[in-house]
Amino acid sequence: MTSFDYGPIEFYAIAFDGDRPGPAVLQAIDDLVATGTVNLLDLVFARRSPDGEIEVLELSDTVNDGAPALDLAGLAGEEDILFLAESLEPGRSAAILVVELLWAKSFASALYDAGGAVIARHGVPAPVVNAFLAENAG
Repeated sequence: MTSFDYGPIEFYAIAFDGDRPGPAVLQAIDDLVATGTVNLLDLVFARRSPDGEIEVLELSDTVNDGAPALDLAGLAGEEDILFLAESLEPGRSAAILVVELLWAKSFASALYDAGGAVIARHGVPAPVVNAFLAENAG
């Protein structure tokens, strides 16, 4: 069976009011890493000024203590960050996370060996799923 060094990765842009997420968000990321669900490859922050300019902040510029370890810091390039932060509203910030999906690593190897490939993927955010289920319960 093929053995990949890394499994599939995903980029996330998560918007927040203010300059950065609270410590509970960083703890939740640490918990995902500790359980082996994901490997945190990169994490940067972006904020849009009231006049519309995007400013990129490295993790070390925003978190003093308890910063998560990054496996591939710098993987999210400037072009990626600007693309992901494009819809960020003035006065808001975003955490740009790059995670390796450890749960999918062996699945990706099996697909590759079988000549298969993921050709499409679409995610549905948890608030949308839960709102739909609440509306259609019963």
